[in-house]
Amino acid sequence: MPDNTPAESQPSVASLIGGLIDDTQRLIRQEVALAKRGVEEEWEKTKEGAALLAGALALFTLVAILFGFTLVKLLYQYVLPEHEWACFAIVTVGFAIGGALLLYAGLTKFKQVNVVPQQSVESIRQDVEAVANAVTTDRPQASPYSGTPRR
Repeated sequence: MPDNTPAESQPSVASLIGGLIDDTQRLIRQEVALAKRGVEEEWEKTKEGAALLAGALALFTLVAILFGFTLVKLLYQYVLPEHEWACFAIVTVGFAIGGALLLYAGLTKFKQVNVVPQQSVESIRQDVEAVANAVTTDRPQASPYSGTPRR
């Protein structure tokens, strides 16, 4: 007696594409959420660092002023007792050079801050490529004239 049980039906192409689109949308939403969280974490670190630097800058400004007057007084008393203006000029130039070096170092550090999380961007790019490859791969199609798939 022949077995009349229906063969397991294959999912339709439309349902496969619909599932692929749903999975892709979910994956992209998760990747965007991950990227957003990465940007927020970097922003928080930047804000904390800027606040600490601002406090240190205020304190060191006061220290630099007092130290500058101390250096001028020492130069005036021991090195150039007859030229007070030269003592102020020497100390001012020294502080200007030190400030320029610190400015250069600070700008170099800020150039290293990544606002866009590169890992998330790369992951999203790979996901989009994978979906594009999955959609454009050559799949067997049914011929309208026969019941056999064609390539």
